[in-house]
Amino acid sequence: MKKYLYEDLYLLEEKHWWHISKREAVLSLIKEYAKGNRIKILDVGCGTGRNMEEFKKLGDVWGLDSSLIALNYCRKRGLKNLKLGSAENTSLETSSFDVVTLLDVLEHTDDNKTLKEMARILKRNGILILTVPAFPWLWSKWDEVLHHKRRYTINTFKKMLDSYDFHPVKMTYLYSFLVLPTLIIRKIKQKFSKNFYPSDFTLSTPLLNFILNNLSRLEFFLSGKFYIPFGTSIVVVAKKNDQKTT
Repeated sequence: MKKYLYEDLYLLEEKHWWHISKREAVLSLIKEYAKGNRIKILDVGCGTGRNMEEFKKLGDVWGLDSSLIALNYCRKRGLKNLKLGSAENTSLETSSFDVVTLLDVLEHTDDNKTLKEMARILKRNGILILTVPAFPWLWSKWDEVLHHKRRYTINTFKKMLDSYDFHPVKMTYLYSFLVLPTLIIRKIKQKFSKNFYPSDFTLSTPLLNFILNNLSRLEFFLSGKFYIPFGTSIVVVAKKNDQKTT
């Protein structure tokens, strides 16, 4: 991720609808699928740490990121249990976490190495929660700015999880209402922003923030009752099988 985007992330994680809605969705999923008291949670690619602050309400939280800049922002929030490392090789103990979150991180890494490492560090029956960008045909300059390697479909995810010690317990597209606006806005920005591509998060206003946040909450609620066939993101909850990881 570009260096200037860490400051952007630190300032907007608290108030931007996209960060808020994703955080609320993941908190809800942890509560629903992770069992036990004071669960041990690892946020891989923890960024500037706002999600970690919320996850602390549910258990003991660790954060891992490959960027010292990101970890320094986490320390600015007063967070501890921070580790410099990559999703592909965390150097953490085997079978040490009840929940691992991988939120808009997998697309930056080698899928095979990362999923294998997540299976290694999760306890048996542990929960992996992922969010990733959806559909290769939505690829834009914004993906390049964020250093994405790919975008996904639910079908590609199903095939990947079949190769590891995971089985999906929930998979859904989200932000279906953003697909058409995203296509239009990013094409316009790409045409007129040749040398510097401004952050997509700067497009929000207080009113738009309110509307989109509530639309997101409604859509996430509906995703538990109906199949949502498209969106700009995918949310996956996968359970580590009750068997030894090899």
